[in-house]
Order: sequence, then structure tokens, then C-alpha cells
Amino acid sequence: MLRNLKLKRNTPILLFYLYFKGSLQASHSSLFFIYYILSECQKSIKIYLESFSKSDIITTMTLTKVLIGSENRVKIESTRQSFSKFFKPLEIHGLPADSGVPASPFNEDTFTGAKNRAEHVKRINDEQALKANFFVGIEGGHLQLHNRWFQFTVIYILDQQHRESFSTTGMYELPNWIVEKLLAGTELAYIIDELAQESNTKEKQSASGFLTNGAVNRLQNYTQAITFALIPFLQENLYFQRK
Repeated sequence: MLRNLKLKRNTPILLFYLYFKGSLQASHSSLFFIYYILSECQKSIKIYLESFSKSDIITTMTLTKVLIGSENRVKIESTRQSFSKFFKPLEIHGLPADSGVPASPFNEDTFTGAKNRAEHVKRINDEQALKANFFVGIEGGHLQLHNRWFQFTVIYILDQQHRESFSTTGMYELPNWIVEKLLAGTELAYIIDELAQESNTKEKQSASGFLTNGAVNRLQNYTQAITFALIPFLQENLYFQRK
């Protein structure tokens, strides 16, 4: 047992062990021994606290409340998983929000939809005094690049100080026949439902999960993108404090 103890950090434990084993000489007074133990404990606690950064201590003691402009379970869970890496304790709420864009937005409208969702729940927050810290909008859409069409999702995060950040998921190319249906007004979710012979796949694996044979599902795709959208709030001095 003693061989496994690290001397510096576990000095109080070692001394208590020796004391109760009767290994300390009787010439050491009880008062001096107690004083020394308390002194070493204080040093150990100081070393332990210094091993955490200031931001780590704050996030483990202050409640962070996040509102998401959606009641979709995958969007809510991916937001929870992303924020919980940096903010604890954490409270997440999904609220219905209007994107202000078509159900299957294209190009710039996808960014606008994500931003509108976050701003919508912030207005609800301000009207109802919900005291949330962050507001998240998630909008899936289609992007045209190099004469090809890609599926992607935009993440937008807004905080109480009106600071904002965008990010996107990874993009993947869509086959031409699906693009034709999208341009005609059919939502991608319904196309994937038909291909997968399942209902409501957007609450499950979604298009990314179906097309990758389950290798990258919607939850994984969103969680990484939300984490990227949090970067400016984690590195405030690089993004918000420099002129």
C-alpha cells in the first residue's frame, strides 16, 4: 500500500497511517503532530485547487441554462452533450421556434434559419424572464458548390451579451435525383423515411446515418458542430476581446 502512495500529495495520508500503526516515535507530541497534519492538508488542498483553471471552477459551480429553438429530441440531446463538456451544472430546454425560412432551405437561407431560431427563443427568454445564458438555433439545409449539391446543418449560438457564433456540420453530396425532389419542394426527411422504410427518421439516424450505413448518425454530426460553435465562447480573448 505505502509503495503506491505519492509522497508529496499524500503526506497527510501517510502520516495518519504511520500514526495509527504506532510507527511514529512517542517523543512527537500530539499537538505538534495535529498541527503538522493540518498544515500538510492545507498545502494539499491548495495544490489540488490550483490544478483546475479558473474557468473550470466557475463552470462547475454556476448553473448554465440553454434554450434551443426546437423540440427535436436529437437536437436537444446533441446540445446537451456538447455543452456538458464545458458547463456544469447544466439545464437544457427545447422550445418551438420559427425559422422564417422554407422547411428545406437552400444556401444562405440555412444560416438565416438557424439564427432566427436562436433569436426567437431569446425573445421568449426576455419576455418570460427565463434567465438563460445561451440560445441555440439548428437548421438543416442544402448548399450548392462546384455545380454539386450538399446536405449540411448550420449551428448558431447567441448569448445574453449578444455575442454570436456560427458553425456547420460536415457536408456530404446528395445524388441528383434527390436534389430534383428537393428543388420541387419535398423535404429530405420524407425521402429518407421512404428509402429506409421507417417513419420519423429525422428523430433517429436521419440522412447522414442512413447514407453512411450508421457510421455517422445525426446525433454525432450535430454534437461535433455544436462543440465547434462554442469555440468563441471558450476562447473569449481570441474572438470577442481583440479589436
